[in-house]
Amino acid sequence: MPSSPASPGRRRTRAAVLTALLFALLFPLLPGTTGTARADEPCAPVSLGRYAGELATAGQATCLELPLPQGARMAALTSRGGGTGPSVSVQVVDADGAAQCEAGDLADGSCHLTGSAPFRVLVSADDQEATGPYGVHLVRTDVTDVTDGADEAQGGCPVLPAGSFADDAAAVRLETGDGVFSHCLRIPAGAHSPAELFRFRYLFPDDIDLYPDFTVRLVGTDGVTPTCQAQPTPGQQLHEDVLTLCSFDSGTAYTLLLAGQDAPRTHIVDRRDVTAGAQGCTVSAATAIGAPARTGTSGENGTLRCHRITTGENDDWLQINARDSRNSTHVLVLDRQGTVKCALRTQPCTLTGSTGYQVVTQVPLYWTVPDSYRLDAWRTAGRAGFAPECPRAGAVTSGYGPVTGELNEQRTAACAVLATSATARVHGTVTATDGGSATANGTLFGTGNRAWCPLSASMPCEPRGESLFVASLPEGAQQTAFRASLTCATQPCSAPDAVGKGRYKPVTPTRLMDTRVGLGVRKGKVGPGETVTLQVTGTAGLPASGVTAVILNVTATAPTAGSFVSVHPDGTARTSASNLNFTAGQTIPNLVVVPVVNGKVGFYNKSGYVDLLADVAGYYVADGTGATYGPVTPTRLMDTRVGLGVRKGKVGPGETVTLPVKSGVSAVVMNVTATGATAGSFVSVHPDGTARTSASNLNFTAGQTIPNLVVVPVVNGKVGFYNKSGYVDLVADVAGYFSTDIAGATYKPVTPTRLMDSRIGLGVRKGKVGPGETVVLQVRSGVKAVVMNVTATGATAGSFVSVHPDGTARTSASNLNFTAGQTIPNLVVVPVVNGKVAFYNKAGYVDLLADVAGYYTS
Repeated sequence: MPSSPASPGRRRTRAAVLTALLFALLFPLLPGTTGTARADEPCAPVSLGRYAGELATAGQATCLELPLPQGARMAALTSRGGGTGPSVSVQVVDADGAAQCEAGDLADGSCHLTGSAPFRVLVSADDQEATGPYGVHLVRTDVTDVTDGADEAQGGCPVLPAGSFADDAAAVRLETGDGVFSHCLRIPAGAHSPAELFRFRYLFPDDIDLYPDFTVRLVGTDGVTPTCQAQPTPGQQLHEDVLTLCSFDSGTAYTLLLAGQDAPRTHIVDRRDVTAGAQGCTVSAATAIGAPARTGTSGENGTLRCHRITTGENDDWLQINARDSRNSTHVLVLDRQGTVKCALRTQPCTLTGSTGYQVVTQVPLYWTVPDSYRLDAWRTAGRAGFAPECPRAGAVTSGYGPVTGELNEQRTAACAVLATSATARVHGTVTATDGGSATANGTLFGTGNRAWCPLSASMPCEPRGESLFVASLPEGAQQTAFRASLTCATQPCSAPDAVGKGRYKPVTPTRLMDTRVGLGVRKGKVGPGETVTLQVTGTAGLPASGVTAVILNVTATAPTAGSFVSVHPDGTARTSASNLNFTAGQTIPNLVVVPVVNGKVGFYNKSGYVDLLADVAGYYVADGTGATYGPVTPTRLMDTRVGLGVRKGKVGPGETVTLPVKSGVSAVVMNVTATGATAGSFVSVHPDGTARTSASNLNFTAGQTIPNLVVVPVVNGKVGFYNKSGYVDLVADVAGYFSTDIAGATYKPVTPTRLMDSRIGLGVRKGKVGPGETVVLQVRSGVKAVVMNVTATGATAGSFVSVHPDGTARTSASNLNFTAGQTIPNLVVVPVVNGKVAFYNKAGYVDLLADVAGYYTS
């Protein structure tokens, strides 16, 4: 709790003091009176700056002629008490006697001289009977010159230098008394940032008989007051040391105006950049949950320290908290642009939306100063989900725990990810097990409400989706041991259909199998009726267990006869579904999504002998981690033939073109088509900025047009397309994105099953699909998208097929391209509307087959 060294009497007197600085920065002065004033009094020419005069007789009005041109802006400051003279009012008129501005404009520096020069200041006593000496401080506020003479041109306003959080050297001390009641400081246009933190200190005087009264104003050369927001200490009544954040416009100079009392008073002002360019900040990256904290020395009351915390992505979630033995260290957190993310507080701060944050720490006036503090800055979540260091707890049908652990400054927190449902209500208890008085803080962060909830036995937490449990060191403790138990107020806590549904995890495309060299399986072509089995788990970044399905780009090459290949879960009966169809000598790829059983998948070849290659593109898990899928209406993102998405023109040998796809996603699903190739080659689609592996996505011969579905991780919002040989045009149609969106869909793999065969009337009417014709297939209700292997066969003419959601307008995107007589498959991921999808054929007549591999469901 904060403590005050002040005596009760003086504390009561101070508590009665108007919070002048805070009030002045947030509220404008009440307008004064305007009108036509007498301007025929003899006027004395004056210079800008402080002017001392005297009212010798009752009712006298002094006239001062200003050295300012038409269009200038100015302030006229008067004493707010103290001294021996009367309180005075000031009015500015032009040569014709027309009033130029209101009293409030003169006080805040926005008085605009729009009349005819010369302009005059009329000074009169508020009490018409009062006489005696007076003062007025005349300041020009539209001076943009930054030369050595700029302060004199303004009226004696020196520069308020930009400060650093490393020290207090740039602070300016402003004294009043002995006829001085005001000050002005200028901030040149090129010497400030877009967001600056001001610290205003008022040294409370010993002579408290004179009621403290002062105002501070900031005004730009354009006459506009910048937006300023005070950052008061919660619960603090006295404002002798105030932080205020102001937003500045680029190219605008500003003047700070202090109007106080003609009495011995001290004001101290400093300003510091609080954007990403802040000076004197200790820079470090956000850490894993529970990593050792940063340490800092507190200094005296009011001392400001700065830590700059960086993270990799804008959508990373951070929790920042300052801990000390007195619970006195406050944090003010701002993003890269200097926008306040968390106001001054002693509680933890939850953040997202920036790759860097300025964390300003302070022990405010009257709070007990600890020797030091510790700053935790944890990265709690990102695009791929919650922090990877937090183990997945699995089912939480009735609760979680009990779990135990020990915390210290080397391990400041323990965490776990809970598969709580959207309707879960969770109670929790955390107790100390080491006999000490320090009990760990138990909190739950929900993906649905994006907020931390303290665990309680009486008040339930409602995470509204998957949640993160954290037990952390409490304030003032350096170690503790804990026992935590979570129970469900309403059971079950887990969604009933969570088991068996998968979330996607991307991997760098990597070759898992190549029968030509014996990679993954025995060396040699796969024979007629033969099945080879590939171990996929525990390889190429895939975990050893928990994988429900895998995404593979499978390529058949050098077959001795026409055939088909079926990829299926290990140990299960193979169905009639196929994944690759090819003729003798053909090289053809296709993407495959197949359930994983026993950590393996099988590859069956119908006829002849063929070499098979398999490149992993990702996998699915059912533990609540990974990314969800957001299907979109198939849309063309890239076409080198017309310069869509990339520069116009074929992709040359050894060349890579980079396509911006979307920021904030972990992977993209695209149908990529190669056309007009001048030579046989292959194309590899890979994450931007990463080393390309040996994995390929498209294989083609000269003149061939061939598509293939691609699932590729997205880095920097982009993917790259590499062509090995010759020149080729590339077309890419997006089908959807993987991300951490809570509203996204999870994947339910199924045993590959034939849903449609126009040759026999399965799923649709019997017979080839004609030119310009669309057939509609009922797939399943209640799903967001379907994954199917679609095959075109027996075509009478070259054409393309587009698979799209039922009842929606077809776009230019295509899924299959083929020539007359060709049989060709391609994997399709398409949104489902009304439980259906549609198949459109451009030209000629063609039979279509569709084998389902799985569904995306909410």
